Amino acid sequence: MEIEKVEEAIYEARRFIDKANLALQRVGDSKYFYYGKETAACRRASMDLTRSLAELRK
Repeated sequence: MEIEKVEEAIYEARRFIDKANLALQRVGDSKYFYYGKETAACRRASMDLTRSLAELRK
C-alpha cells in the first residue's frame, strides 16, 4: 500500500465529511436532502472518496 494513496484517501474522507456537514446544516430539520449546491458538492465528494478508496485497494 502506497503512503500517497492512503494520504489521498484521508484527504478525500475529510473533504467528504466537511461537505456532508455543510449539506446537513442546509437541510436543517428536514428528513431529506433537496438538490442544491451543498448537496451536489456532498455527492461529488462522495464519488471522489469512492474512487480514492478503490485506488487504495489496487
